[in-house]
Amino acid sequence: MFRAIFVHLTGEITMSSIQKIKNSKGVSYRVHIRRKGIRTITRTFPTKRLATQFALKVEGDRQIQLAFGGRSNKTTFKDLVGEYLLKEYQGSYPREQKSKLNYWIRLFGDKQLVYITKSEISNGIHKLPNHLTNATINRYKAAISVVFSYACREYDLPDNPVRHIRSLPENNARIRFLSDDERSRLFKACRASDWDKLYLLVMLAITTGARRGELLGLRWNDIDFERQTAYVQTTKNGQPKVLPLTDDVVNELTRFRQQDSSLIFNSEIKPNKAFCFNKQWKKALEKAKVEDFTFHCLRHTCASYLAQSGASLLEIADVLGHKQISVTKRYAHLCINHKSKLINKVMKGL
Repeated sequence: MFRAIFVHLTGEITMSSIQKIKNSKGVSYRVHIRRKGIRTITRTFPTKRLATQFALKVEGDRQIQLAFGGRSNKTTFKDLVGEYLLKEYQGSYPREQKSKLNYWIRLFGDKQLVYITKSEISNGIHKLPNHLTNATINRYKAAISVVFSYACREYDLPDNPVRHIRSLPENNARIRFLSDDERSRLFKACRASDWDKLYLLVMLAITTGARRGELLGLRWNDIDFERQTAYVQTTKNGQPKVLPLTDDVVNELTRFRQQDSSLIFNSEIKPNKAFCFNKQWKKALEKAKVEDFTFHCLRHTCASYLAQSGASLLEIADVLGHKQISVTKRYAHLCINHKSKLINKVMKGL
């Protein structure tokens, strides 16, 4: 095996190796280029000469980037975050995202992107407060990861160092959703609320599975009353989606219908802002005697109802807007329960 160590002018050390591989298809040469904090680059070539040329070219490109200052070499982390939030971020929770990114800015603010390593980011994750749940810590990791992904696209950064840091296991075993009786009591309490749109908002959440921020961002021109759909422009995963609306939801929307582009759930004091309904929501829960329940649990309620009615995990993932089916697997046991009942009903007496 051929090995070479390159020491850059900045003190950065890179090790390259070329491994000869013999198999049934013949002989090939595999190149491994390792650099601290950066994902190992691996390529396979039919000849040693091509493998060597590739290794030298990669190192040559890196030397030029460091010596003459590519965009990623000049840009600081703080500047990158500002640009990302201005040009790229389209999520529903800008305050939460900024709060998490501010943590990383305190650690890496004036540091240039090319010198932020995997180990430094891992240390930053370990320094987060001990009281945070694994899920919250993973959100901090995801926040800095999307920023580096943006840098890879826009600044030719060779790799996203966060990609190689494992996420912490999350406990998603417990899913709180409304029973039929709880749902009836909650609907009744929402209808009696001093905010006349609480019932509409809760119905939308249960029947569409949309997130709180997605629903509060809906405008009247996003509603197609003829097709009974709502167009959500800004979602957590960055992909717009269309929500099918039930007859009851459309009827309730018609009560408040306006022919403009204003927010459906707007504040009377600040029409361009969503109404803060926390007080009314808490009061409705207390009146309905529904305990240990958050607004996000309405999303779980939607998914659970779908699973119990026979929807597949793929169908549930599509409704909820999950990019990865692994996130939807928390509802798998409800799907299995439905299938078991169906099989027992159909196969009984055979």
